[in-house]
Amino acid sequence: MVKAVVGEETQLKRVEDRLSQSSILSQALLFLSFPPSVGLVIGKLSPSLDRGFVFDLVPTPPNDAGEPACSLLDPIRDDRKKGPKGKSQGGSDSSSLSVDKDWVAEHARQVSRMLVGGIKVVGVYIWVSDIAFKNSTMEICQTVKAVAEAAPTEYNERLLIHICYSPRRWTCKNFSPSSNITSSSLRPCDFKMGKVLNSLQRFRSTYNFDIRYHLSTA
Repeated sequence: MVKAVVGEETQLKRVEDRLSQSSILSQALLFLSFPPSVGLVIGKLSPSLDRGFVFDLVPTPPNDAGEPACSLLDPIRDDRKKGPKGKSQGGSDSSSLSVDKDWVAEHARQVSRMLVGGIKVVGVYIWVSDIAFKNSTMEICQTVKAVAEAAPTEYNERLLIHICYSPRRWTCKNFSPSSNITSSSLRPCDFKMGKVLNSLQRFRSTYNFDIRYHLSTA
C-alpha cells in the first residue's frame, strides 16, 4: 500500500501557477467563483516500498462540445440573503462538483497509450475548494475508478491529489478502485515535493535512414 508520495517540485509548482492564473483570469472576466479543474496524475507507484512518485499533472481538456470536464454546482439561493459581501471565492457551504467521468476516462485511455518507460496514469487531481471536495467524495471516487478501468496498471491502487486554492494546500489520498466505494475508500498519504525526475535514467537514440526511390520513365 502506498503511504508516502513525492511529487516533482518544478513541474507541480508550474501546474499550481497555471491553475491559479487561469482561475484569476476567469474570475476577472466572468465575475465567477474560482472554476474547478480535473486532470490526470502521471507517475509511478511502488507498493512494495509503500511509495509513489508524481512526475506531472495533465489537465483534461474540454470535451468535443467545448464543455469543461468538470463544473461547480451551487444550489439555488435567494440573492437577498447574500448580504453586502456577495459570493465568496469558495462558493456556498453546499456547493459540489460535477465531473464528466466518461470524458476524463477517455483522456486517461489516450494519454496512457503515449507513455513509455514504466510511467503510468496513476490517478486523478482535483483543483477545487475544501467544501466542494468534501461534498463530492462519491463523484470524485467514481471518476478515479473510471480512470483506473480505462488505463489499467499492474497495481490495484490509485492516487487522488486535491489542490485547494484557499488556503493553498496539497493533499494526497490512496484509493483502491476494485473496492466498494465507501467513506473509508480514501486513505491519507504523506505528500511532499522534491527532485524526482533527476532519479530517472534518460536514453537517447539516433537512427539514420537511407531511402531511395526508383522512378520509371514512361
